[in-house]
Amino acid sequence: MEGFLDREFTPAPFMDNAACKNADPDVFFVNKGDTGIAAKKLCESCPVKQACLDFAIQTHERFGIWGGMNFAERTREARRRRKAI
Repeated sequence: MEGFLDREFTPAPFMDNAACKNADPDVFFVNKGDTGIAAKKLCESCPVKQACLDFAIQTHERFGIWGGMNFAERTREARRRRKAI
């Protein structure tokens, strides 16, 4: 994914408390077909996991593991939330 992580990014305030704050971003931006297990493992005990997931869903983030979920999982979660309203 050469160059992918070079895009401009402004961290959200919750990210200061994230378990992944000092982790290599490549762990979270895996190649297609990769499970992202290492990233999801970091997310398990993260104190801002829910805020991270909410952020990714609200901003329609298409790439990476956010709040312990990949894009497909976040899409399903967003649908579930819409139906629950």
